[in-house]
Amino acid sequence: MAMYFLDSSAIVKRYFQEPGHEWIETLHDPNEGHVLYIAQAALVEVVASICRKAREQDMPLEERNITIDDFRRDVRRSYSVWVVDTALYTAAGDLCRTQRLRAYDAMQLACALAVREDAFTAQPPEAEPPDVIFVSADRGLLTLVLAEGFNVEDPNNYT
Repeated sequence: MAMYFLDSSAIVKRYFQEPGHEWIETLHDPNEGHVLYIAQAALVEVVASICRKAREQDMPLEERNITIDDFRRDVRRSYSVWVVDTALYTAAGDLCRTQRLRAYDAMQLACALAVREDAFTAQPPEAEPPDVIFVSADRGLLTLVLAEGFNVEDPNNYT
């Protein structure tokens, strides 16, 4: 069992046959017992990505809407959604001061940092802190996430 934080570029791979799709599917296998976190912002960003991909691939509206419904069902079943509050918006803004981040990427990273901090403080002092693995298909973001001390996975590495 492991703890993963998935950004939107990783989540959307679950719904399209593209590099990394099978690996993302395996990550979601309940038998693996992984804990999967996503940022509340992903509720918008993933839907926007599905809509963009649907336009690019001439996907019928009905199929696009079913895909969005599938994602929303999976949110309820598979993910722990990290709720964004004013403090996280401020933290994301502060990350933009020191890193070259887009707004949603800053929010994703701020949420991942909050998840890691929460996991660390929930452990007894003598226990080893749990590893939160950041999953993204955005190599630029992964470089910045590595600098924050995360282990990372790029689903594009699994074809």
